[in-house]
Amino acid sequence: MMLSISKIFWLLIILASVWYIFKIIEKRKIISKNSNKNNEDSNKKGIDAYKCNNCGLWSTGDKCNNKECSKE
Repeated sequence: MMLSISKIFWLLIILASVWYIFKIIEKRKIISKNSNKNNEDSNKKGIDAYKCNNCGLWSTGDKCNNKECSKE
């Protein structure tokens, strides 16, 4: 059985199609990984906090917000 030009042509078309399909799948995986990483980073945003050395209470801001703490 002889390989004709049309068979070689269709074989190349099929190979190129399969290669592009795998390329598209890989791009989708990379995009989904990046979007998941961005979502995780946005969920890990912290707040500025201050730990009082006197009472040990964590407060927002630069000073202790505990009314019972002797240090102001």
